[in-house]
Amino acid sequence: MEVRKWDGKPITENGWVSDIPIERYHSAGMCSGPSVSSTDLRTCWSHSPAKMFAFWAENPQREEREVTNAMLLGGCAHYLLLGEANFRQKYAAQPEEYPGPKGEMKKWHMGADYCKEWVAFHEAKGFTIVTVKILNAIVKMAESLRILALVKDGLLRGHVETSGFFWDQESNLWLKVRPDVVPSDGPEFVDLKTAADVTTVALQNSIHTYGYNQQAALIAEVCEGLGQPFDGFMCMFVETKAPYCARMAPLTDVDLGLGRQQNRDSLRRISASIKAGHWPGPGEDNPLQPLGMGKDKRERIMARLTHEGLV
Repeated sequence: MEVRKWDGKPITENGWVSDIPIERYHSAGMCSGPSVSSTDLRTCWSHSPAKMFAFWAENPQREEREVTNAMLLGGCAHYLLLGEANFRQKYAAQPEEYPGPKGEMKKWHMGADYCKEWVAFHEAKGFTIVTVKILNAIVKMAESLRILALVKDGLLRGHVETSGFFWDQESNLWLKVRPDVVPSDGPEFVDLKTAADVTTVALQNSIHTYGYNQQAALIAEVCEGLGQPFDGFMCMFVETKAPYCARMAPLTDVDLGLGRQQNRDSLRRISASIKAGHWPGPGEDNPLQPLGMGKDKRERIMARLTHEGLV
């Protein structure tokens, strides 16, 4: 597998590229033409082109995504658990206490001038602030991951946070992917996922809700375009709270196939929206379509009505 170092210019050729800061990867003008990531395609599929466009990097009037605690923990976990360099240059641990006016130590809170100034100083330097609680959780998550046999065997070895680019001729869009680990020895991709719960039902819901099959399918398509083997995608889930259980979950070929079709549908809708200069919202193509409650909701109502003797 050939990986070239990023030269600081927009991508004009298909291939794997290293040393692209994550902020630049998600910014406008990353490629010589409009580019879409897995997040863009998943948003278009699960909601609409309108929502995708509202947050699309290529939209000069885009909305900024709100950074939640879950996103902060996930991003920090990726840096520490996958061994990315320069962690201390990106993240700053927020103290648990601060010195009061008489030198006494007090519990940290953002009402104090000292705390406000500390945060403002570090944010001005480009740091992302994380709490000690988050760091402690990541340490326990790492301990759970280390006991997995596949991790011990080197599953996470490879090119970390390397970006792949491929121009899709049908949609006239650049496809971009950024797997957690691009395997240097083997065709199976692995992606770290934080989760509240790693039971079977919970993970099945997560795969559907967050469209992980679409993410994996886009990586497969880029690999295919670049002539690189792809023999499966494995989600490596780890809980963010006690007991911090970790679990490997290979995605099925059936779900990967569906993901490819979902992505293709999104690519066509995005391409059509660019040409039309209009980004439709949900149901705009059929505004008078009747909406039912859904089979399961009706069955619950019927069961209660039956119990009440009205059916």
